[in-house]
Amino acid sequence: MNSIQLKNLKYGLFLKRRFLPVFLATFLGGFNDNMLRSGLTVMMAYSASKNIQLPASPEVMVTIASALLMIPLILFSSIAGPLADKYEKSKLVVYTKIAELGIMASAFYGFSTHNVFLLMFLLFISGTHTCFYGPIKFSILPDHLDHKELLAANGFMAGASYLAILFGLISGGLLEEYPNNTIGYALIGVSLVGFIASLFIPKTTTFHPETHIDFNLWRGTKEIYSHANRDPRIIYAVMALSWFLLIASVFMSQFANYAQAVIHANNEVYILFLAIFSVGIVTGSLLCDLLLKGEISVKLTPFAGLGISLFTYLMVVTTPVPVHSGLLDATEFLNVPSHWLVLGCMLMVALCGGIYIVPLYASLQANTLAQFRSRVMAASNMNDAIFMTVAALVSTILLWLHFGILDLFLIIATLNIGVICYARKYFT
Repeated sequence: MNSIQLKNLKYGLFLKRRFLPVFLATFLGGFNDNMLRSGLTVMMAYSASKNIQLPASPEVMVTIASALLMIPLILFSSIAGPLADKYEKSKLVVYTKIAELGIMASAFYGFSTHNVFLLMFLLFISGTHTCFYGPIKFSILPDHLDHKELLAANGFMAGASYLAILFGLISGGLLEEYPNNTIGYALIGVSLVGFIASLFIPKTTTFHPETHIDFNLWRGTKEIYSHANRDPRIIYAVMALSWFLLIASVFMSQFANYAQAVIHANNEVYILFLAIFSVGIVTGSLLCDLLLKGEISVKLTPFAGLGISLFTYLMVVTTPVPVHSGLLDATEFLNVPSHWLVLGCMLMVALCGGIYIVPLYASLQANTLAQFRSRVMAASNMNDAIFMTVAALVSTILLWLHFGILDLFLIIATLNIGVICYARKYFT
């Protein structure tokens, strides 16, 4: 198959009912989650100027808000996985979108009344919603797509996830400042479009209707991990994906500190960093299908992993010592030639990340038996949440011990080389 045929195959998926509706439902759901989180974060950060009473400092409340999105993935993945294996997935997507409409309608009221407690609760519910949707969105792809389409589809889904995060964070921060509860209307509008898209998802085969749903979270967790442990290729893919999400979470959570404390730049530069990183992930994700010619293979993953470390080192080395006073805006930042090297390295870190993760997602889907696929995806989601939580805790401890942001990036890059070397047998 030549490159023109591959290109037509890849982008032709957006004309297929078996892909476009689930892609739109996934992108819009991720966008809404992050718009809700960002809007609440901005509300709490500027609570004093809006006469909003908080039970703790804005910094503490923002930290709690971030945790509220992760905790449900750890608590409820053991239920979400078996549920998606037991019932027909297209109906489950519709039900999750109906739930999302309810969440965002409640958020509309929360933003209109500046009810922080309600919005914090809804953030937890939104994380729970994501937990139950997560196993469906990846396990449904092999049900509708041919084997040769999986790599491209996963590239689109992975890239869209990071764009949804970027656009959601920016939109939430901007719209919360608009009058007349603009953010509330936006949340409802986006969830409504996502619900409509979900109605067009074709029905799937129910591969394992006799699946038992164990509401004992400990037993359920052991059960979904037991399916991931059936095949070394599966558990290695799960661990490798979680490792990259740990790296990405450190970068994205520390970009604000990197912009302010290291570069001495304002919020515009922080948004620029998020944009560059997201574009890099998207670019790398889309390149996978071209580089691998549609073949589901993890042979590029170790090279991409080493690229992440290499360009992280280069980003740290090329970060200039600030000599200016005050905080640079985006225009002033871009007027400094050395800053373009920083952005280039940041872009390449993310591009390598896209090349790293997409084959792993495709491998996970292709190597998992259909009747257990959602449970394996749930185990992967839980693992991701655990890794990202550990990353947040360790990063907090290291910063508390007076390690710098650049030190944190160097530690991550060095550990990553060790992980890639340890897992080299899986990647051959």
